[in-house]
Amino acid sequence: MADDIELPAAADLPIDEEMDDAEYEDKVNVEKDLSGDGGCKKTILKVGKGWEGPEKGDEVTVHYVGTLLDGTKFDSSRDRDTPFTFKLGEGRVIKGWDTGVATMKKGELAQLVCRADYAYGVAGSPPTIPPDATLMFEVELISWRSVKDITGDGGVIKTIITEGQGWQTPKDTDEVVVSYTARIPPTPAAGEKAQPAAEAGAPVVASSTEGGATFYVNDAPCSGFAAAVKSMKKQEQVVLLLKPEYAAGVADVPEGQLLEVEFSLDELHQVSQPGAGVSKKTLSEPEGSYTKPNDGSTVKVRVTTRSADGSTVYEDTREVEYVTDEEQVPEGLELAITSMRAGEHAIVTVTEPVLAAVPDGAVAGTGVPAGAAPVVYDVMLLSFQKAKEKWEMNHQEKLASALARKEKGNAAYKAGRLARAARQYNAAVETANSINEGDLAPNPVSSTSEEAGPNPGSVLSQAKDVKKTCMNNCAAVELKRQNWTEAAKQASKVLELDPSNVKALYRRAQARMGLAELIEAELDIKRGLLIEPDSTDLQALHRRLKVQLRELNKKEA
Repeated sequence: MADDIELPAAADLPIDEEMDDAEYEDKVNVEKDLSGDGGCKKTILKVGKGWEGPEKGDEVTVHYVGTLLDGTKFDSSRDRDTPFTFKLGEGRVIKGWDTGVATMKKGELAQLVCRADYAYGVAGSPPTIPPDATLMFEVELISWRSVKDITGDGGVIKTIITEGQGWQTPKDTDEVVVSYTARIPPTPAAGEKAQPAAEAGAPVVASSTEGGATFYVNDAPCSGFAAAVKSMKKQEQVVLLLKPEYAAGVADVPEGQLLEVEFSLDELHQVSQPGAGVSKKTLSEPEGSYTKPNDGSTVKVRVTTRSADGSTVYEDTREVEYVTDEEQVPEGLELAITSMRAGEHAIVTVTEPVLAAVPDGAVAGTGVPAGAAPVVYDVMLLSFQKAKEKWEMNHQEKLASALARKEKGNAAYKAGRLARAARQYNAAVETANSINEGDLAPNPVSSTSEEAGPNPGSVLSQAKDVKKTCMNNCAAVELKRQNWTEAAKQASKVLELDPSNVKALYRRAQARMGLAELIEAELDIKRGLLIEPDSTDLQALHRRLKVQLRELNKKEA
């Protein structure tokens, strides 16, 4: 086929059952058997706030009133006007409390009925609690502080002081801005309770500068900071206790002591790779919509273009409007823009010169010298209007889109832009695959046959041709990139549609030679020669294969 690249020699789906959110809501005055054996029962008297609850190891604060079944009160934190604090799930209180409080939410008021084996057992607790007594507690969960052993070896203990915002936490490659103040708490005297370092007057041994410390997570000042920050959300404030090996790099901590750090995650700049050779660091992004531009979208952006060290401004800040996938901006910049949401502000770094190359007629990202890299773009996506998605197109629009993609892929291939070529070919195949025979209906026919649109059979035939051409061309791209496995895969797809496709046999044979699958390669070559005995390309490849086979036989001899 002439367009083949020549190589040199849900929502409506039924569900099984309907989920009723009401089943999972907390209900007042409904008794629940928490232990499963009747040993600990809970009745909510006042529903708490939110959906989160304390976990094992958290430091919880409660008010409570304890009574016997006859109503006799034996203890009350309310009478003392002093809430009670304990670590949950560590056996520091009766079993019924560890069981019951773990199911509560902040502000919840509940009645716990604890059988003797979930309370003080057969012996009781004289003189106030008789032997083998079932107890009732009215418990209010005031608050809790989350205490976590981040590393699992006690090397980094994190206590949450203020909960963070959202759900995102940093990855190794993300940039963060943190504030911290570090002290070494004094060792308490025998019998004394340890005090927070600041309260004990311990001097500051390390701290962040004004405005916070900025670093990538995988390049944190100490391993303890890296471990802790990956568990945090933006604006979360914590206290860290670090063993000496986890504090190294921030402070020298004597063996046997800990570094206490007041630590907060002030900013989170997520780093992603929209494409090979393109890195995007998000400085700010809007809440709400997660829609992003697609190919053919009309976008409005604000862009500044400069060198990586900032010493050279290639293009001053400018606002432009353009259509994506029409080569109106450098390819690397466009890969980043199509990964953004309206209102997102990011720093984009392009390390591959071909992706920073300025296309003819570019409207942004200009001024970059040929071959320059890395190039940095400070870009904000102001707004965009999406193009039609495949599911919004009729079959003729889909076919036109697939053909246009194929042409763009051919142009990119000839220009040596292999990554773009592969994307275009794959998109063409995807669009052509969405043209299904069952969805096609004959186009309306007017009074004259000349005005009739293409019939379904013609559309399906053209779609099949597009798929064969683009998959064959994808194989050519992957051969150039020496990605033998993918090249063989693409050629095999063509052969599924057209078992006698000589170009696909030729390209799969090349890929199999690259994979050292020489017997399979020879079968492809011989099969192709049966179809086109005079093919000089196949004959030349067969000679190369024979040389490769002889060399292999020599090594094995």
